[in-house]
Amino acid sequence: MRKVTRPSLLLASLVLVLACALTVKSARRVPVEDYAVRVDAAERLEACMERVRAYKAELGIPLSVEDRHETGMLGEDYTPITTTIGAPDAKRTTANPDMAALCVQLLEEAGVKAGDAVGAGFSGSFPAMNLAVLCACAAMDVKVIYIASAGASTYGGNQIDLTLPDMVLRLAEEGYLPQAPAAFSLGGDFDCGEEMFPEEREIVRTRLEESGIPFLHERDYQKNLALREEIYREQGPIVCFVGVGGNITTTGLDGDRMSWGVTAPGRVKALNEKSGLLERYNKGGLPVIYLLNIKRLVAEYGMPYDPQELSPIGESAVYYETVYCWPLALVGVTAAVGLLLWGRCRRREEET
Repeated sequence: MRKVTRPSLLLASLVLVLACALTVKSARRVPVEDYAVRVDAAERLEACMERVRAYKAELGIPLSVEDRHETGMLGEDYTPITTTIGAPDAKRTTANPDMAALCVQLLEEAGVKAGDAVGAGFSGSFPAMNLAVLCACAAMDVKVIYIASAGASTYGGNQIDLTLPDMVLRLAEEGYLPQAPAAFSLGGDFDCGEEMFPEEREIVRTRLEESGIPFLHERDYQKNLALREEIYREQGPIVCFVGVGGNITTTGLDGDRMSWGVTAPGRVKALNEKSGLLERYNKGGLPVIYLLNIKRLVAEYGMPYDPQELSPIGESAVYYETVYCWPLALVGVTAAVGLLLWGRCRRREEET
């Protein structure tokens, strides 16, 4: 291969650097195509959080000392129905209306469209994130067939008089959510709340059973999965499965085997007796969305973790995309190639 002249090489490099710099400088932030849908979802979540805060005031439940933004979405450090350890900073991060806008993006990435139905398994550990999924689906005109668990980790929905199932049932009754839960469970050990204090567990169980919503209380893991799959099948079909928090029927008995965020269909190649619904549905050909590692999730989508202040709806990164003037880069590459060809011709002339 003939070499090019040194001046043409330097000039081509300079043109490429200049073109790259101009392309980067041309970057501008523009609203995403579904900006209005994401704003709608966030406003729905904001309204739901306001109602939950009102429920707590009505019931005499004080706001958590860790609830910096006074959203009403954080529980206590420990109660008799607490199932495991959780981080208050992660709970505060999810108690943000913008989380519903993020859930719209995740659902779209999974291929969910208006008129579809999705299945969901919600633990009480992240009540705000559960509401974010429901509000995103409502804004997208997507049906959600969801099963809500009462048990919660520290600072989650672990207040005895207002568990996650209580919240969503009241919100649905008042019209803030379009769908009531398809079923309830206690969550926690064996999905039967076996680590909870017996007296408080029975208080919650009795109240939920009296709601009229089907109550799942099946200690046998495989039978529990089968009951849940039957609900999703009968009320579906579903095109995606969403898991929020760490209910064993969602994650499986081996814990976090699935990646956070969206997992494309068929990534799971094999199942075993410990596999949860995320793995089972993915192996069966559905996209799944796993929402538990909040710090990594928000970092991936340019959202703040445990912000000191919440930005107004419609202003954070999840509502915008960056666009560049790519013709500048194309012109630069074309000019650089032209200069290299010219340099090669010059070298050939010099050698003859």
